[in-house]
Amino acid sequence: MIIIFSVDFLIDMLVVGLFFIWQFIVLAVFTVSEASRGNASNQIQDFESVFIIENYPNEFLPNWYANEIRGTSSRIYQANGLGRNGSKALAVQPISTFDGEVIIRLSPQEFTDPKVHFWAKSLKNGTGDRAAQVYYSWGKELKGNYSGREILGGANEFRNENQEFRLFELLLPDEFAEDAEVYLRLEIRYGAGSGSCAKWLMDDFEFGEFVVDTIAPKVTRIRGYDEREIEVQFDEAVDPVFSGFLINYKLDGQEPVSVKLKADSLVYLTFQEKLELGKHYNLQITQIPDLEGNFLLDTLISFQFFDPTFIPPKTLVINEIMPAPKADLDLPNVEYVEVFHAGEYPVRLSGIALANSRSSVNLQDEWVLPGDFLLLAPENQAVLLKGFGKVIPIKSWPTLLNAADQLSLKNDQGNLIDKVSYSTSSWRGSEFANGGFSLEVANPFYACEQSDLIKPSVDPLRGTPGRHNSIFDLSPDVSLIVLNSVEFTSPKSLLLIFSKPILAVFDKTNFVFEPSLEIDSITLLGSKQIELLFSEEVAANTSYSLQINGLIDCSGNEYTQDEPLKLVLPVQAKIGDVLINELLFNPKIGSSKFVELINVTDNFLEVKHWKLAHLDNSGVIDQVKQLSLNSLILAPRGLLAITTNPDMLKLDFPKSAFGEFASMATLPSYPIAGGTVVLLDSAGAIADSFTYSEDLHHPLLRDPKGVSLERLSTASPASLSANWHSASAIEEYATPGRKNSQVISGEFEGNLIQIDPAIFDPEGSNGNTFTTIRYELDQSGWMGSFRLYSTSGMLVQVLAQNELLGTSGLFTWTGTDSQGNIVRPGYYVLLIELYDLSGQIKTIRKTVVIATKL
Repeated sequence: MIIIFSVDFLIDMLVVGLFFIWQFIVLAVFTVSEASRGNASNQIQDFESVFIIENYPNEFLPNWYANEIRGTSSRIYQANGLGRNGSKALAVQPISTFDGEVIIRLSPQEFTDPKVHFWAKSLKNGTGDRAAQVYYSWGKELKGNYSGREILGGANEFRNENQEFRLFELLLPDEFAEDAEVYLRLEIRYGAGSGSCAKWLMDDFEFGEFVVDTIAPKVTRIRGYDEREIEVQFDEAVDPVFSGFLINYKLDGQEPVSVKLKADSLVYLTFQEKLELGKHYNLQITQIPDLEGNFLLDTLISFQFFDPTFIPPKTLVINEIMPAPKADLDLPNVEYVEVFHAGEYPVRLSGIALANSRSSVNLQDEWVLPGDFLLLAPENQAVLLKGFGKVIPIKSWPTLLNAADQLSLKNDQGNLIDKVSYSTSSWRGSEFANGGFSLEVANPFYACEQSDLIKPSVDPLRGTPGRHNSIFDLSPDVSLIVLNSVEFTSPKSLLLIFSKPILAVFDKTNFVFEPSLEIDSITLLGSKQIELLFSEEVAANTSYSLQINGLIDCSGNEYTQDEPLKLVLPVQAKIGDVLINELLFNPKIGSSKFVELINVTDNFLEVKHWKLAHLDNSGVIDQVKQLSLNSLILAPRGLLAITTNPDMLKLDFPKSAFGEFASMATLPSYPIAGGTVVLLDSAGAIADSFTYSEDLHHPLLRDPKGVSLERLSTASPASLSANWHSASAIEEYATPGRKNSQVISGEFEGNLIQIDPAIFDPEGSNGNTFTTIRYELDQSGWMGSFRLYSTSGMLVQVLAQNELLGTSGLFTWTGTDSQGNIVRPGYYVLLIELYDLSGQIKTIRKTVVIATKL
């Protein structure tokens, strides 16, 4: 026969079944407990105080005695983390040669109807099946007789298994009710069976008066426990059976996949799917009674979910460090690390590791609330800091190095939460470094690494463990972010260096290139550098624009950009590409010298690794100085003035205010009396050199101070003295970063000789103060003389006399005679005589006109 039940019928039967289950549980519970709420004046022992290693008849805690107290996990000892809610407990381990005995002194006269309440359970020990059997009895004297001996619960109440804590109640016999002192003896004996015996634990002992509980349990807190689990806190112990039914809980209509009751009043609900961070959920709870049978009415509670195991960077901050404590000061002689919770929701320390440069240790699981201070300290010295705040003892303490170290906090995935590095310089002086001062953070809410910002404590105690730091300062930082440099470090990578640390909350969309460049990845190097890697190589000598959007610094300031950056991948300069083009070696008083370089190619050239130097008195290259640590690009045919103070040069020479400048901390020595400027390529080879002196200036120049020497032609060598001339007065006597005032430009015109200009005024009233005579010959080996005559045939000046000429070259005439005197205005004849070894002779005459002011 097959009997078919309806769904409604099954539901009705389930309700009836639950009712009978509850009736059974109520009866069972009331055999040990009729009440659970204690009076504030009751005699309480929670076993959190350190046990004194003293045996009977001495106390190991006030009013508590035992036959063999130990500091290890044997006999009778303090069990850390094994009590209710992860607290400490009293533990007893019976063995074949030892039965535990604990005696408690009670004062019944203070109460009308006193009772004993305590929580107890067993823990599995080894593979044996022996229960720990607990007997209790009463006496009027510590060393007197004890009567009324009874077994607690039964012979198998504390089997060798992992149990949950249960509440036990003992009634004080009438014969002891009027006594001033009564002694309760507990015997924890090695039970019958085989193998090892269970371990017995007691917690939250209380003696006194108790009020009958008629109030239903309430939910006092709901919070996340991990990504799929929530923790429900009741205000009292709840029934272990009913609280474990899945159907009693619904989260937005979804039942949990598992329910666990811990510490009597904490329920953990696990769900199939991950819960959404920051989302508001509704939890419905039904039919949950306390241990006295008071049922919680159907309750709907709204809460916001946060995963306490998800700890973003800078949620927990290394806020203070004491690497080098000192004896005989106000603070204990203990190393410590203070951690501050700067986040927005509670977190758990489960899986978090504290590390220094040499070792790492996992922290014990602990809830930390926003705004909490935690003191991490060596386990054997942690008690010395208890008066300063919440202390977490660390068993394998990573000893801090005094001189320099790096501390970090990482989650269970190895991801960084915070780190701080320090060195001797962090103390700003040996007095603080050796004086027992801690290192403090000023603003724990600063979103980036604080290694460069930590300072020694200025508190009178020389440290501030467990409270706000002495240098605590939340003043806002409103300074702007500056892009210090941008450089293609390879054809596929671009490096951006900013003036301030940048918060790592950016992605590819923050960087827009025109023409488009596909970004493969972005990396924050250190705190101020961002590296962009491209999918394909960037084309050299191609101009790009970069628009940066949405970057913020660690104080929340946004990077602003007036116009897109202009970028180009340069070519590495080689010898012959860059030449010395101008030199100011005798600047105005208070101003700066400069060396100007010129790019003679059509490429963008990278010259940051090139160097300036000089020749010492022995002719050896000396004082070699690199042009720049950052990218330094010379535009095609571009100019660049290298100086120690670009702003001062722009004031001295306003026409050059928009020229191209680069700053160096110091230039090589270029004495006013004369010397040699040496330009070296990236490998240290000589790319160009120029030996200068005041003799190269125009002979009519009254004062050379503040007047530069300009190169006339990049086609002629810098060693040719005629290739240099004083800068024009019309152009402020110098042209740093822009085209020279005295320059020979354009292609050579004519067969052999070219004069430019043919008319000039040595005093500068009509433009040029000199003329250049350029020549180009069809072959090498020619000898030549260049002489200037007046129209009457008088020799005025000899520019060259029987000199061996190159295939090309130049001479200059400043309009002065051989004595250095300015010649009269008028026509002059340049006579050029050329001859070679084969006997060829060429004579050429050209006219030059000296003009004057009208």
